[in-house]
Amino acid sequence: MSLALNDLLICCRQLEHDRATERRKEVEKFKRLIRDPETVQHLDRHSDSKQGKYLNWDAVFRFLQKYVQKETECLRTAKAGVSASTQATRQKKMQEISSLVKYFIKCANKRAPRLKCQELLSYIMDTVKDSFNGTVYGADCSNILLKDILSVRKYWCEITQQQWLELFSVYFNLYLKPAQDINRVLVARIIHAVARGCCSQTDGLNSKLLDFFSKAIHHARQEKSSAGLNHILAAFVIFLKTLAVNFRICVCQLGDEVLPTLLYIWTQHRLNDCLKEVIIELFQLQIYIRHPKGAKTQEKGAYESNKWKSILYNLYDLLINEISHIGSRGKYSSGSRNVAVKENLIDLMADICHQVFNEDTRSLEISQSYAITQRELNDYGATCKKRKIELGWDVIKDHLQKSQNDFDLVPWLQIATQLISKYPSSLPNYELSPLLMILYQLLPQQRHGERTPYVLRCLVELASCQGKKSDLESSQKSDLLKLWTKIWSITFRGISSERIQAENFGLLGAIIQGGLIEVDREFWKSFTGSACRPSCPAVCCLTLALTTCVVPETVKTGVEQNTCEVNRSFSLKELIMKWLLFYQLEDDFEDSTEPPPVLHSNFPHLALEKILVSLTVKNSKAAMNFFQRVPECEQHHKDAEESLFSDIEELFLQTTFDKMDFLTIVKESPVEKLQSSGGISVHQNLKESLDRYLLGLSEQLLNNYSFESTDAETLIRCSSLVVGVLGSYCYLGAIAEEEAYKSELFQKAKSLMQCAGESITVFKNKPHEESRIVSLRNLMHLCTRCLSNCTRPSPSKIASGFFLRLLTSKLMNDIADICRSLASFSRKPFDYGEVESVEDDPDESLMEAEDQSSMSLFSDYPAGSVSDANVSGEGQSTIGAMNPLAEEHLSKQDLLFLDMLKFLCMCVTAAQTSTVSFRAADIRRRLLMLIDSSMLDPAKSLHLHM
Repeated sequence: MSLALNDLLICCRQLEHDRATERRKEVEKFKRLIRDPETVQHLDRHSDSKQGKYLNWDAVFRFLQKYVQKETECLRTAKAGVSASTQATRQKKMQEISSLVKYFIKCANKRAPRLKCQELLSYIMDTVKDSFNGTVYGADCSNILLKDILSVRKYWCEITQQQWLELFSVYFNLYLKPAQDINRVLVARIIHAVARGCCSQTDGLNSKLLDFFSKAIHHARQEKSSAGLNHILAAFVIFLKTLAVNFRICVCQLGDEVLPTLLYIWTQHRLNDCLKEVIIELFQLQIYIRHPKGAKTQEKGAYESNKWKSILYNLYDLLINEISHIGSRGKYSSGSRNVAVKENLIDLMADICHQVFNEDTRSLEISQSYAITQRELNDYGATCKKRKIELGWDVIKDHLQKSQNDFDLVPWLQIATQLISKYPSSLPNYELSPLLMILYQLLPQQRHGERTPYVLRCLVELASCQGKKSDLESSQKSDLLKLWTKIWSITFRGISSERIQAENFGLLGAIIQGGLIEVDREFWKSFTGSACRPSCPAVCCLTLALTTCVVPETVKTGVEQNTCEVNRSFSLKELIMKWLLFYQLEDDFEDSTEPPPVLHSNFPHLALEKILVSLTVKNSKAAMNFFQRVPECEQHHKDAEESLFSDIEELFLQTTFDKMDFLTIVKESPVEKLQSSGGISVHQNLKESLDRYLLGLSEQLLNNYSFESTDAETLIRCSSLVVGVLGSYCYLGAIAEEEAYKSELFQKAKSLMQCAGESITVFKNKPHEESRIVSLRNLMHLCTRCLSNCTRPSPSKIASGFFLRLLTSKLMNDIADICRSLASFSRKPFDYGEVESVEDDPDESLMEAEDQSSMSLFSDYPAGSVSDANVSGEGQSTIGAMNPLAEEHLSKQDLLFLDMLKFLCMCVTAAQTSTVSFRAADIRRRLLMLIDSSMLDPAKSLHLHM
C-alpha cells in the first residue's frame, strides 16, 4: 500500500476515536487527504479494478458512515434543555457532519461515479427513515439523492425495482406528512424523479400506487398554497401514461374522483402557469383515455360515466372563463403580449367542444359541486351551485362577432381552427355558410394585422372540411360559392405579402383541392411575374393546382400576349418554368453573380423537380397525378404530429366490436398502384427548353464559384435539382437511365459536385473551425436528403441512384478523414494535479451556505416560499437521469461527426444494390475501424450514437 493510502487508512480508523477532540482533528486531515492528487489517483484505480483487498472509495465511505453514526449518537444522547449558545453549537455540528458527507461524495464522484449505488442508497434510506436522523440530515440526504444519485445514469440503471418502489413509498409518505414545516417542494421533486424511474426502469407496476396521488390531490384542496403540487401532478401523468394500457377503467375511475378537486384548486387557488400546464396535460390525458380518437359513445369506444359528463361540462365552462381572463390580461397589460393562446389549452378546448357540442342542446344547467368551499362543505345542508352554460357552434360564432379586439378574437379563431381540423364531422352542414360569412367579414379588416393569419388558417380548415362534404344542397353550394369567390379575391391580392404568404397560399391550395371554385387565368399569371417569389408555400400551392386543374394554353401579361417561340399552347408552361428557375433574373441571369431564389430555399423533396417535368408533359395534370400516386419514402415523409398517446388510443378502439376504418384499410400493393405511364407524352420543345435552362443555371454557378461554403450549398442544391429532374423523366419513361448518365445535364451535375467537394477538402485541414462546422453540417443534411432508402420504384429512388454516381472516391475519402479526425478529438484525460481545485477553500465549501442553517427537511420557511425553490433546485429543468443519447451530451463537432457518419453509412448501404463511383469496400472498412473495441467506450454518448 502506498504511503498516501496508508495515511488515509490511519486517518479513517482515527475517525472512530472515543474522544470528540481527536475526531475533530482527524476530520481536518481527512478532508485534506481525500483531495490529495496522489491519494485520489490510487483510490480511483482501486475502485475501478474492483479488487476488495485494496482501500477504495467505498471502503472510505464505510469508515465515514461509522464516524457519522458516532457523532449522531452523541447528539442524540446529549442533555436536553440547554442554553441557546449550546443549541447553536449543536446545530453547527450537525451541518458540518452533513457537509462533510456531501463533500466526500463530490470528491469521490467528480471524475466518474465510483461509489457503489447500493451503498449510497442504503445510507440515504436509513437516514431518511430514522426519526432523529431524518430531522437532522434529511434535507442534505434528499439533495444528495436528487442531484448525485437520481441524476446519474449509471446509478439510475442500478437501482432495483424494489428500491424504486420503496423510494416512492417513503417520499410520498413524507409529502403527505401533516407537519406544516416540511420542505415539500424538495420532496415533490424527488417523487417526480422517482416516478420516472419506476415507470421506465421497472415492470409490472400496480395500480394501487395511484392511491398516493389521490390522497395528495385531496390534501392540496385544503391548503391555500400548493407547494410542489406541479411535480406531484407531473409524476401522476407519468404513472397514468404507463398504467393506462392495462388499467383503463381504474384510471378513468380515479379521474372521476380527483378531477373535481383539480377544478376546485384551479378556481379557488392562485395557480402559477407551471401548475396550470400540468393540470391541462392531466385533463387532456383523461380525454385521450376516455374518448380515443374522439369517440363520443360507448359503442364507438368511449368510456362514459355520469360523473365524467359533469366534469366535462364544468371544465368547458372553466376554460371559457380562463380564455376570457387571458384576453383581458392582454388588453389591459402594458407592453406587448402575444395575442395567441398556448396550443395545449386550444387542443384541450377543441377536444372538449367536440364532446359537449350537440345539435339538439343549445344551453344546459350544470351543477358546480367542485366550487363548494371547505367551509360550505362542513355546513349542514350545503347544496351544489347551479349555473347555465351555452353550447354549440353559436358560442364560437358569438365570440368571433362580439369583440373587435385581437385578444378576444384570436383564441376563438384558434379553437375553431383546431376543432374543424381535428373533427371535421363536428361542423354541421347548416353552420358552413354562417361561419364562412363571419370569417369573410373578418378577413379584410387589416387595422389589427395580428388576427389575419389566424383567420386565414381557420378558412383553410373550413375549405378542407367543405371539400369532404358530399351531401350539401345545391342552394347552399351556390351561397358558399359566392362567398368563396370573394374570399379568393381578397386572398389572391395578399400573396405578395411576405408576412402571411404561407397562409394565403395555403388557403388558395385548400380551395383548389376542395374544388370550391374554378381557377382563373389570373391565378396562373401569379407564377409568371414578380407578384411573388418561388417560395415553399407557392410551390406547394402550384403542386395542388397542377394536380387538380388543367393548365391554360396561354396567359396575357399586360397588353401583349406571351407565347412560346415554338408553339403557342405551351407558352404559359414555359413562363412558369422560367419563373421557378430564374425569378427576377430572366433577362440577365448569365451575367448575374447572384444565384436565383430557387437555390436558396428548402422545398419538399422532389416537389420542384416534379413540377418542372410535369410542365414539359402535354397533359401536365396526368403527369402530376402519376407522380402523386407514388407514396413518399419514409425518410422524406413528414406526418402531422400525432399525440404520443395515439397508439394506446388505437388499442382502446380495437377493444370494441365496432367496425373501425383503420382495421379494414388494407394498403394496396405498390406494384399494383404504380400504373404504367402510358398516355403521358413529353413535349420535346419544352423538354429542350428545360434542359437549356438547367444547363445555363449550372454554368452560371460554375463560372462564379468560390471556395466559400455557402457557394458549396448552392452547388449541391443545383446538382440535386438536376438529378431530380433526370430521375423524374426516367420514372415517366421519357428517357432511359443509361441515356441520362450520358447526358450533358448529368455531366454538369458531376462538375457541380466536384466543386462542392473542394470546400470539404479545405475543411479537412481545419476540422475544428467553429465557423465552418455549421455550414458543413448543412452540406451533409443536403447530401443525405438526396439519398433514398426506398425499395419500390419511384422518382426518389432513381434520383438517389443518380446522386450516388456523383460521389467521387476523393470526396468520400475526405469525409471519412474528417470523421476519423473528429472521432479522435475528445476531451483530454483527467489531470489529477487539478484535484486540489475541486474547492478553492474546502473549509468554506464544507460550511457552504452556513447562513441557511435552517435548511432541513423540516424547514422553518413556509411551504412554497422562495427558500423552498432555492433548496429544491426548482430552477433545474431535468428531472431524473438524462437520456445518454440526449443531444445535450454532444458538442458541435460531435453533431457534425454523426451527420457525416450517417451520410457515409447510407452511401455504403446503397452501394450494395446501386452502381457507385467510389470504392464502397474501403469506406466500409474505415467505418468499421471507428467502432473497433479498442477505441469504443460505451459510456460516451457519442460512441452510443455511433
